[in-house]
Amino acid sequence: MKKIFTFLLVIVLFGCNLTNTPSNKVSEYLDNFNQLSDDVILDVESKVSSENLSNANKDLYKKVLSRVYQDMKYEIKDESINGDKAIVTVKITVYDLYKSKKDSEVYMNENTNEFYKVDNTFDSNLYDEYRLNKMLNQSETVDYEITFNLNKKNGEWILDTPDRVMLEKLNGLYNYNND
Repeated sequence: MKKIFTFLLVIVLFGCNLTNTPSNKVSEYLDNFNQLSDDVILDVESKVSSENLSNANKDLYKKVLSRVYQDMKYEIKDESINGDKAIVTVKITVYDLYKSKKDSEVYMNENTNEFYKVDNTFDSNLYDEYRLNKMLNQSETVDYEITFNLNKKNGEWILDTPDRVMLEKLNGLYNYNND
C-alpha cells in the first residue's frame, strides 16, 4: 500500500511540475482568450464599456472582440529561462482589425454624405456601425511576434502584466505602419 501511495504522490508532484513552465503559463493565458474565459469576458466588457458607443454598437464590438479571441492562433517560438526570470516568444495570428479600421476611415472620408443625418450633422453611430461591421467581417489576418516576460514567485511562474502594445496585438488593432 505504501508503494502505491508513494507512486501516486510522485506522479502528482511530477505532473504539477510539468505544467509549471513559462511556456505552459503563456499557453494557459492565450487559451483563456480562445475559450473566452470569465476573466476575458470581463476584460471585453470593460473595454467595450469604456468606448463611446451606442448600446447596439457595444454589442457589435463585443462580437468583434470575441471572434478575434476565439479564432486567434498562436505558436510558442522560444523560451529562455534565467534564474527566476523567463522570456517566452510567441507568434500569434489574428484578424487584421487595424486594416479594417483604417479602410473604414478612408471610406468615411471619401463618402462623408453616407454618415450625415438629414440635418447635416455627422452621425457617429452610423460610422461606428459601419466600422464595426467591417471589423466583424474581416477575413484577412496578420501575424505578430509577442514577447511575454515571466517571474518565478514561490515556485510558480507568473506572467508580467501585458502592456498596451501587446494588448493591441492580441486585439488585432496594433498600428504596424509605425514599425
